[in-house]
Amino acid sequence: MKKNASIWRDRNFIKFFSANALSDLGNWFDFVAVLILFRYTWEANPMLIALIPVMYAIPSILLGQFAGVFADRRDKLKILVHSDWIRAGLTLLLVFTPAPMLALPVLLFRNTVGVVSLPAQQGLMRNIVDEDDILKAVTINGSLFQLVKVVGPLIGGSVAGVFSPDISIVVNALSFVLSGIILTRVHLKNQVPEKKEELETTEQIGFFASWKEGWSIVLKSRILLASIIFGIVSTLTIQMIDAQIVTLFSEVFPKRAELTGWAISAIGIGSLLVVLFLNRLEQIRNYGWFFGSGSLLIGLMTGGFGLLGDYSFIILAIGLALLGGIGNGIMFTAVNYLIQKEPPKEAIGRVSGIVDSTLSILFIAGPLLGGMLINQFGVLMAFKIIGIGLTVIGAAGTLFQKLIWKQKNSAVGQEQAKEDVKRHFDGTWD
Repeated sequence: MKKNASIWRDRNFIKFFSANALSDLGNWFDFVAVLILFRYTWEANPMLIALIPVMYAIPSILLGQFAGVFADRRDKLKILVHSDWIRAGLTLLLVFTPAPMLALPVLLFRNTVGVVSLPAQQGLMRNIVDEDDILKAVTINGSLFQLVKVVGPLIGGSVAGVFSPDISIVVNALSFVLSGIILTRVHLKNQVPEKKEELETTEQIGFFASWKEGWSIVLKSRILLASIIFGIVSTLTIQMIDAQIVTLFSEVFPKRAELTGWAISAIGIGSLLVVLFLNRLEQIRNYGWFFGSGSLLIGLMTGGFGLLGDYSFIILAIGLALLGGIGNGIMFTAVNYLIQKEPPKEAIGRVSGIVDSTLSILFIAGPLLGGMLINQFGVLMAFKIIGIGLTVIGAAGTLFQKLIWKQKNSAVGQEQAKEDVKRHFDGTWD
């Protein structure tokens, strides 16, 4: 019980958690408000509206890996503070933007500034909490993320609808300002003082060489590589069907348009519940159980949706969505814990950037592939095909986890990666 309570007595973590809560909640307020602004205020056409999520994804795709390198080479706390404040200014600029064609570049620039935040945040975690509390911190942040995904759009959309989108956008700007202020009060710990020579050497290392080093760490770690591959497969699958749930439900439940929202909320609730449950764990020992079972459950949800044409029960649809949400929450927790524990401490930002940029590509590729598959086979058959494929992959990950992950080599892999980093700093990198 002492350990469970200790993290909530840690004022540093409370400040860090509060700052994350403000920025995440503001972001979801903002996203819904921007959609309403484009469609209802400016009456933008569907093509322009489709470009909004692209403006969110492109910076991560193009710059995510380099943002990780930048975060590892600079003061991560200052990066977060300055990123919050710059984004606050750009968010306010949206209020005074008169047309969608001008708003899109502002969104692109704002999200470009925000790309560096995720690797900086991931890199700071081990300087915020003790090593024994990392899984608790990851699951608490994960709970927050899943919660705001459910609550943020609901409140943000309601505020934007009752008052105006500008109000929700201003709320986001204020949340960024407050987040930055709170972060200035955070004091880092678990820092090992670096010698002057080491600092100078780090500054002299080429940007490209640091990026190459991050990829080398990922490729040499069996655990990191296998986990990222599983994350790619599951994320691609989710993105293939995410936007098409409305297509499937309109065919199966043509007179119940509200069911799409219910199903998406159920996925979020399932993710939230399992992340809260996983907060009881002290650490993750077998990644295979997490990545394998997560993929399996998402596959069962997807394949089950494909069977709704034969068994069109509302309770079945909601139950499948909850099941998939549980799988998503398991995967989410495992990925974030993996980023904290497996790479060397000095490379967390780079590994986080690699994971973020790789997965961001799927936010564009996934919907396109899903649309092509549905056009070819029909929505119900496409869901069945995708679901069966992911279920098989998840089952294989669970059954053959010792072969795929080789958990016992984790410590050896970390030491080898640290030695590689040391050789790089000493100028002996091949």
